[in-house]
Amino acid sequence: MESLFGSRQAQVRPLLLGLTLASCVLLGIEKAGVGWLLPLRSVLATAVAPVQYVADSPYRVARYLVEFFSTRDRLMRRNTALERELLLMKADAARTDAISAENDRLRELFNSRARLPDDVLIAELIEVIPDATRREIVVDKGSVHGVAVGQAVIDSTGVFGQVVETTPITSRVLLVTDPSHAIPVQVIRSKVFAIASGGGRGPHLLDDPSVTTDIVIGDDLVSSGLGRRFPRDYPVGVVTEVVRDPTLPYAQVMWEPSAALSRARHVLVVLGERRDEEQPETGPGGVAETEA
Repeated sequence: MESLFGSRQAQVRPLLLGLTLASCVLLGIEKAGVGWLLPLRSVLATAVAPVQYVADSPYRVARYLVEFFSTRDRLMRRNTALERELLLMKADAARTDAISAENDRLRELFNSRARLPDDVLIAELIEVIPDATRREIVVDKGSVHGVAVGQAVIDSTGVFGQVVETTPITSRVLLVTDPSHAIPVQVIRSKVFAIASGGGRGPHLLDDPSVTTDIVIGDDLVSSGLGRRFPRDYPVGVVTEVVRDPTLPYAQVMWEPSAALSRARHVLVVLGERRDEEQPETGPGGVAETEA
């Protein structure tokens, strides 16, 4: 074995020596700048280029993948941020629209207040009574604000209901659509008097009008003021259906309320007849007269 390796080394040594000498000669020629090796270098570079490209391919693929996923991640984060910003802008826009609509409703309430001959108090709805058999709400004004049982409650479009219970700071209001509620009304067109009753989830009816009563679909109902509880000539509802059966003495007249019962946030509590401030009588000299 040792002789075999020894003979191989003896054969290789001259080859290594020759390659070393050839390398030294080539380096000398290259340093001298003769330019004889330029064609050879060009051929070798062309031959080696595919090998270099293949060797560099994994690194190029890795850089491309890193850049691709990095760009995709940035785009996803940016997209998420934009969606969040869009949601916030939509929420702000919706809130602005709600505030604008609420301002319009309050403006309508103030206009209604100016038309009434009674003192009124603006109240805000704070609770809807969760009872399927009752139609009641709670407002944020009570006895300390002058609210009392039996006072009428209206909004900018019609009669809302009446106060049925008070606490010092809140009041319970029975809506006109409650089955136990009734209000004296008058048909504007024919001047006919009637009683409008609430029907809860069922139809709201006028109490037993005669089949010959002059009432048609579309007639406007206003409060007649006969009960001295609701302001006179204030909208109550509109007739939506009239059914007359010749075999029955009474017609079936259905109506829908004018008040925005499911949309109103603020209402007016009618406190009573408005009283103007008394001005002191003055004498000829412009001084208020007093007893001596």
